[in-house]
Amino acid sequence: MTGTVPGHHELDIERDSDVPISTQIYWQLAYQIESGRLQPGTRLPPVRELGAVLRVNPNTVRAVYRRLADAGYVIGRHGAGTRVVDRPPVRRGSEALAGIVAETLRRAAQLGFTPDEVAQATFTAATERKRPGPHVRVLFAECTTADANVDAERITEAFPERIEAIPVLLEELPDRLDRYHYDLVATTTFHADEAQAYVAGRVPVVAMLVGPGYMSLVHEVAGLPSGSKVGLVCGSSRGVENIAEVLVLAGATGVEIISAVAHTDDEIELVDRDADLVLLSREAMALGLESRFERPERLREWTYEFDPAAFELLRRAVERVDAAREAGGG
Repeated sequence: MTGTVPGHHELDIERDSDVPISTQIYWQLAYQIESGRLQPGTRLPPVRELGAVLRVNPNTVRAVYRRLADAGYVIGRHGAGTRVVDRPPVRRGSEALAGIVAETLRRAAQLGFTPDEVAQATFTAATERKRPGPHVRVLFAECTTADANVDAERITEAFPERIEAIPVLLEELPDRLDRYHYDLVATTTFHADEAQAYVAGRVPVVAMLVGPGYMSLVHEVAGLPSGSKVGLVCGSSRGVENIAEVLVLAGATGVEIISAVAHTDDEIELVDRDADLVLLSREAMALGLESRFERPERLREWTYEFDPAAFELLRRAVERVDAAREAGGG
């Protein structure tokens, strides 16, 4: 779906000296996404256009878009603008929840439903969500929205008609497990310890091994001559941090890391000019950032496939869930 932010005039920005203008704009755009006023796929206005409408510096809007991207609300694609992601995060907190409720009541009233009818329907739906369904429900947790979405789709395709895989960021695991019923949590081995800490024993955590292609890429970087320069290009600053951490742990201590995130032309130009090898994350590839670099022989996709053993491990975990349900009569 295409479009622009509805009701630009409704962005009632209060010039509060204690809160930066960029933060106030961010809050309001995040609220519009969380409340559903900005639907998945909606295209946000170009940076200069929104800056002109709000009478703020375009750099302020650019910073807001980057912050929304880091938080998992939007994704920018080269030549296609910035759009709301398919599954925007819903942040916990009384203000966020109040906004969602208010927007739901407003929409329901337009269709002729009373607040009591909305409350009853909400209670019924929430109760149903806590009950086990016909499929094994798996939360796939990752550190970035792009990786979580792709991997959740992969494991769903690997177990058609058997599991329901839902992507989630690692830090959102406790909230999801509090609110809904899930049978398993799956993640890569990279984040297994972190996922287990968040889950705290409530459901089993399946740590899935990645394939040899990823291992070969890490080995290639770790084997670069000392003093080599490696560019890391991601859709968010967190993605850069994660890749850098892997490289350090893998022994790539003699290389210099040059990083860039989406929407930072100067950083991307620096990587293009100086890097001997350029690693692009899934998010960077989705944004089409590979087209920004000369000498494509330097480019490597920082992605992975699951090893067949990982799917076998998950299959056994799914079978244990099915067996427990049969034994319990559920």
